[in-house]
Amino acid sequence: MIVHLIRHGETSSYATDAGLTSLGIEQAAARGKVLRRTLPEGASVQIGYAPTQRTRQTATVLRAALRKEGKFRLGTCVAMPEFRNLQVRVDGVDHEPTQVRAMASVAGERGWAVEARRFWEAHERGDAMGFWLTTPLLWHESPADVVARFVRAAVGRGSTEHLVVATHSGCMRAIVAWAWGLDPGEPANAEEVTLVTDSGRIDVTFRDITVNLEVPGEWVCDAELSEGVVKAKWWWRASEVGGVGPGARVRRREVGVGWGGVGWGGGRGVRRRFRGVRSAARFVVGLVA
Repeated sequence: MIVHLIRHGETSSYATDAGLTSLGIEQAAARGKVLRRTLPEGASVQIGYAPTQRTRQTATVLRAALRKEGKFRLGTCVAMPEFRNLQVRVDGVDHEPTQVRAMASVAGERGWAVEARRFWEAHERGDAMGFWLTTPLLWHESPADVVARFVRAAVGRGSTEHLVVATHSGCMRAIVAWAWGLDPGEPANAEEVTLVTDSGRIDVTFRDITVNLEVPGEWVCDAELSEGVVKAKWWWRASEVGGVGPGARVRRREVGVGWGGVGWGGGRGVRRRFRGVRSAARFVVGLVA
């Protein structure tokens, strides 16, 4: 799976959830032309966007550019909340930063409002995302959580060969900072970060620099969720699970966890299936890679 993260084109305003300027449309179209030239002919390509106006419009322009010449098997253009912008928690509800800007100006000394005003003051100074990357914030989703969300989403994609997602600069910047070990600065409008996942590792490419990193094993495990069945290799400690004695450990077994039961295979091809797991059974001591 190859995920192409594209920053949205220039927006007409950050005071609210606004669309693109004419320049922003040109930027998105130019990126679409690059993708049309570089993606392999006949490739299956899904188009997605973070749920904001500026990313939705960017994705629409990207898809229009990719449709020309009929070179690809294109999917529809769909919202993908897993690739959303960093979130701000307000009274238990998550919002995109532009959605709280006006609210914060009249919310007094509420914790989220103080943070949001500081964020937008940094924007006026020219680097809100640099502020977010380096400042502990309790009401804003953290850079580490954003990176984890994006990487898990990339690992969990299905059979589509290429996924082109219009998203936001701060998320892309945090991913590259994780990969490089330093802040790359702000991606340009319509610039690209590419994620390629394979066998528990991920390639992060930005400006022709590629870094290969391990993905936490439990994320790979979660990504194998399909039709209600998870397949994974676990350490188990069990008590009376299908006849396994108390405290027994089953190591490196192929486990199938379905909505209706649990089973595993291993050791001379033996496979056992159960209708449930008694409360005494529990997962322990991490994942076996």
